[in-house]
Amino acid sequence: MIYENRMKNERFPFKCAVMRGNMPFMNHCHQEVEVLVIRNGCLKVEYEERKYVLHQGDIWMSPPFASHSIGTGYDNCERLAILMDIKMIGTWTKDETDWLWIQDNLYNRDLCSQSWNKETIIKVRGIIDKLHKEYTEKEYAWQLAAKTLVNELMLTAVREMPKKEKVKDINQISKIKDILEYIALHYCEELSLQACADTVGFNATYLSRYFSRHMGMTYQQYVKQLRIDKAKWLLMTEKIQITEICYQSGFHDIKTFNKLFRQMCKMSPTEFRRHFTGQV
Repeated sequence: MIYENRMKNERFPFKCAVMRGNMPFMNHCHQEVEVLVIRNGCLKVEYEERKYVLHQGDIWMSPPFASHSIGTGYDNCERLAILMDIKMIGTWTKDETDWLWIQDNLYNRDLCSQSWNKETIIKVRGIIDKLHKEYTEKEYAWQLAAKTLVNELMLTAVREMPKKEKVKDINQISKIKDILEYIALHYCEELSLQACADTVGFNATYLSRYFSRHMGMTYQQYVKQLRIDKAKWLLMTEKIQITEICYQSGFHDIKTFNKLFRQMCKMSPTEFRRHFTGQV
């Protein structure tokens, strides 16, 4: 399947941020590759029913549209988080879907540094440090430098990161993955249960029961939590107005956003930002 690019309105489809604290993010997926580097403390993550406890120095990557969750860690946990659209690697033929080959390869690799050899860890850490430096300092032609480094990172992944064991019950994982992909691409829209069912080829009533059974929450609850998690990410990584965060998270009015955010996070968006970033 080929998906639209949710980052297409960004000046450059690459984001990098240092995140602090132990705020969890529920099971979700997005079209970007996500990279986490633990700088301090530890953090729990889960990917395709495999659980990891990441410690200082560990690196973990999630492929596009891979369902994963970020759990709690120590209060002093600090991580460097990177989001990058895999399409930025460009193409090497007239076929503009070359990047799908890279995506498929990433699905078959063990993307946690706990299983890599020492040389691969050193190489990847060096690439990530350079990416962070380019993004932070934004010197002349930094986008070109970032794109070159992302290509180097993807090449290292498909050549040097070990292949992982096949996941059991792949058909069930594939079904729920299709649903989560649809939600990830359309969370800023109306996102009705019927529209999702029509897209993935399910009866709406069956999809509702199926989703609740496999995700432990209703479809509507998941959408609300996903939007709140998106807002939490933006509050922790972007210096933009709360109203803009409301709209970018899929909400259509600030009153509803503030009420639901306080209900789920036990504090207002402004208090959340101040607590986790020190920003006012």
